[in-house]
Parts: sequence; C-alpha cells; structure tokens
Amino acid sequence: MAASSIGKVATLDSDGTSGLNDWYIGVYGTAYSTELLIAQTWNKDLAYRIGVAEGAEYADCGIYGTYSPAMNTHRSAFCGRNFEYYSEDGTLAGYMAANTVNGLASQGVYAYIKHFVMNDQETNRCSLLLTYSDEQAIRAIYMKPFELCVKNCEAGSFAVMSSFNFIGYKWCGANSDLLNDVLRDEWGFRGMVLTDWNGSYGYQNTDDAVRNGNDAMLGFFSYESNQITNISATLVTAMRQACKNICYAVVNSGNYTLAEETSGLDNMTSLFLTIDISVAVALVLVEGVVLIRWRKKSKAAD
Repeated sequence: MAASSIGKVATLDSDGTSGLNDWYIGVYGTAYSTELLIAQTWNKDLAYRIGVAEGAEYADCGIYGTYSPAMNTHRSAFCGRNFEYYSEDGTLAGYMAANTVNGLASQGVYAYIKHFVMNDQETNRCSLLLTYSDEQAIRAIYMKPFELCVKNCEAGSFAVMSSFNFIGYKWCGANSDLLNDVLRDEWGFRGMVLTDWNGSYGYQNTDDAVRNGNDAMLGFFSYESNQITNISATLVTAMRQACKNICYAVVNSGNYTLAEETSGLDNMTSLFLTIDISVAVALVLVEGVVLIRWRKKSKAAD
C-alpha cells in the first residue's frame, strides 16, 4: 500500500521461483528452468543471466518484488519442493542464489530469498512442525545457502521470506535469534522480512512477529491474529523499525521508476473491487430469479 505521508508508493510482489507467476492479477511470464536444473550446471554466470531475464519481465509488468529464489536443502528425494530448491549442497545453492538475486536487482527487482530457514519438508509444514537440530548442523548445512547469498549479494535491496516451521519451540517468523541476531547482526542484512503465507494456522501472531524481526505478514484477510490490539511503547517501537525495514527495501528498488496511476487504484484493489462487484451483481440476479419464481407460485396458488 502507498503511504503518502512519507512518499511511499504502492507496490506489487509476485510469486516465483521459475519466472513471473501472479495468479492474483492474472500475469504470467516465461517458465524458466527449475532451480534444481540450474544448480546442476554449476554455472554462476548462467544463474545471473536468468535473474536478469526474469527481472526484465517483472519490471515490464510493473512488479518489483519476487518471492524467490528458494534455497532450502534437499534432505530427501520425496520432498515436495525439491524442484524449487537448488541442491543438497549449501555452498552450491548459496552462490547460485546470490547470482540470481544480483541479476534480478540489475532490473530493479528485489528478491525475497526463502524459506528462512529449515523448511525442508512439505508434509505438515503449516501444522506446528517442530524441527530439531544442533547449532553446528543448522549453520553448516541449513543456513549456509542463506548466509552465502546475503554476504555475496551486491544488490541495493533484497528481502527475506521466513518459513512456516519452528526451530525447537520457536516459530521462524517470530524468532529474534534467527531474524535479528543471525540475519541482521551477524550477516549484515538490511531490508525487510516477510512471512510465508499468513493462513492464520494458529501460531502466526502479528504482534509476536513484529516484535521479533519479522516486518510484514503475507496475507490480506482479517484473521484475528492479524489484528494488533496492543499499542504499548515497545510494540510501537518495533513497528517503527519494521516500517523502516520495509521502506528500505522499496526505496532501493525500481518501484519509483513507475509513472503514477491516474486512477488512484492499484492493481490489487482493482481486482478486489471487480470481484466484489461481480459477486454483488450475481446476488442481485439470484434474488431476482427467486422473486420471479415466488410471484409465479403465488399467482398459481391464487
């Protein structure tokens, strides 16, 4: 959304990871090779050129945020997302991802590197999946792609998508040890952190997330857990920091190269208005049919 008080423009982000895939507004781009296949080339220059090509398509559509690349670890041949992840080798995945992110950034597109971290299975990943490991394995295997990507990105702006799962008893989207201590303080990341889809799975609490380094919730429904009711000084401070992180990502992107919309409505708002109007028209038609049938039955009874 736009914030006129600080000059922030409205923005659009879309799905990846193998090209533009925006099913909300019906915009689709070229289907590029999967990350798995790209990693098998061991070709960093190719990864960069794919990022450039994808970024050009996003920019052509006025979309400057992409939920990609994904770089979780191949732990089993049966993981449902292996096509979306590079490798079982964290070093290979990290360098491929960094080059893709730099290619996207050359077109003004900021990448949400995902899913941070240890989102290495699909089964029950939204159902309080508690992942246990020791710190050495986490750093040497599961965090390695993200660390290399963050430290080798030349982009002025990129972002991070947190994951559904827990590390131990802490949800990754509200884990300050992960999002602040490691990502920002150790690795020097600057930018915004976004949740994976906010389906209100019983633990995705906005207040919790904002306080612990997760700046925004990916969703638009008014789930109870989305609503912030606590307006304490500590939460206001956390929200100010979150706003700063979000604006840092946006202001360093290509969003400010777009001409202003004369209609005053962004694409998402226009889509929702179209849906609302269509539903309203359909309801009116249904009520009309019901009324006509009722009158016919009344006349027949008379």
